[in-house]
Amino acid sequence: MNIWFLRMDKDGWSELDLNQDYKFIHSAHGSCGGVDVAKRYKHMLFPELTLKGKELAKFIRTIKQKLIVNGLFDLEQSGKRRCDIALRYWLSEMKLGDLVFVRNKQGKVILCKITGYISEEFFDKRGCFQRPVEILSEIDESMVPSEIWNRTQGRKTIERNAKKHITDWVTSNYKSLVCS
Repeated sequence: MNIWFLRMDKDGWSELDLNQDYKFIHSAHGSCGGVDVAKRYKHMLFPELTLKGKELAKFIRTIKQKLIVNGLFDLEQSGKRRCDIALRYWLSEMKLGDLVFVRNKQGKVILCKITGYISEEFFDKRGCFQRPVEILSEIDESMVPSEIWNRTQGRKTIERNAKKHITDWVTSNYKSLVCS
């Protein structure tokens, strides 16, 4: 199981926010070249991703380079240097059952569980990624170690936990997190 930290409060879509009426997480990653560019590669994403590992990383870098050459992408803009990592996260690393700490537009931190693959309808409309989630609970600062809380306020839009002690802490405290 992966543990993710997602900033939906930074996405720029005021009408879309995680809550009991909108049980989806989303990201603007993938939309840099516009919906038309994204749709050119749709056949590789649906019904499931056909590329894996290094092959996927090379493919994403190739598209990114084409966008740079065509003036549709600027590496000097905030977050653009690591966007290929975020794309891989959304497409191949994020799995059903993974847990996500999401900061929504109201500044609430909500613990969710991934329940499905990226939405084809959302991709067609916006050129980027959305996944359905089950909302487990709202989290406040006193419920989690500062390291977890701080990662929901960090500068990165999406981040995967790579620290075993955080995964161990979430796993051992899962019941208390979802029963609050």
